[in-house]
Amino acid sequence: MVESIQLIRQIAVKAIVTENFKNQVGAEIQRNLQQIDAELQQLEFKGKRAIADIEKRSPQPMAAETRVQIETIRNQVEAEKLRLLQLREEMQGQSQALAELPLGSVVTQFTVENPVDVRIGENIFQRLEGGEILVKDGVIQEIRV
Repeated sequence: MVESIQLIRQIAVKAIVTENFKNQVGAEIQRNLQQIDAELQQLEFKGKRAIADIEKRSPQPMAAETRVQIETIRNQVEAEKLRLLQLREEMQGQSQALAELPLGSVVTQFTVENPVDVRIGENIFQRLEGGEILVKDGVIQEIRV
């Protein structure tokens, strides 16, 4: 009979909010916003080009099948545009929330996995209870498990 087994638990990495933290996260949000804007422009360009190519190859008057193809492309472009605009709105919301964070507060940045041995007779819920790592400007300040 096996006496112990190794399981994986989640550990939260939390950051103390500093000016440096705000600057770094703010710069990352700005890069993401610029990427979204570039993708929106590229999407518009590719959509227009695809429609123009179909229209060039289509005999006149335009067949119903061609109109369906064009409408499908327009719908796909519009759906992707909507997704990108929603993502952009979320990023702007994150930027606003970041600006409002008080210095010294603690926020969860991400989680990591950590192996833990569990043995017969132990309380599994206590053993798997997530710990946390507290960082300040990327430097570990405390490890709580």
